[in-house]
Amino acid sequence: MDPQTQKPKLTVIDLPTFTLVGLTRDIIQKEELDPQTGQIGKAYEEYFDMQMNEKIPHRLHPKRTYCMYYEYQNPHDHDEIKYKMVLGEMVSEVTNLPEGLIAVTVPAHRFCRFDCGPGPIPKVIIDAWQSLPKLSPDELGGTRSYDYDFEVYPEELNVNENIKLELFIGLQK
Repeated sequence: MDPQTQKPKLTVIDLPTFTLVGLTRDIIQKEELDPQTGQIGKAYEEYFDMQMNEKIPHRLHPKRTYCMYYEYQNPHDHDEIKYKMVLGEMVSEVTNLPEGLIAVTVPAHRFCRFDCGPGPIPKVIIDAWQSLPKLSPDELGGTRSYDYDFEVYPEELNVNENIKLELFIGLQK
């Protein structure tokens, strides 16, 4: 194993209901392999270049960025998987949403939290996602629910540095 790659620490955690407000995209996984058709990188560029976080009302943790994946279709078929993505911040309430932003409420849920890094972006998060298929339900702390998964990036995100972040994978109760 690469000495820069550390195996993420896994913790099963129950989170209460929370709401994210942010930019949304429909994702087709096989299109993400090509920068011309992929939407995830473009969403990050738009979100940060246009400082969309500053437009979100009632932010609970200003500048802490959440990237959530939900409404999976064909989750067990890597070539055909599709899902929605919202890139934004956690809020205390939803009022007066700026144009182009949506709110998504996640019900109380059990997750497996991966403590990732330190490492460079995007390698640290790609490594964590690629480790998922290798984990048994026992190692993961349960069976994946394929309803809500999300990444949490620190307030002072600098993609040129080694960072620590968290990846939450939804589990069935």
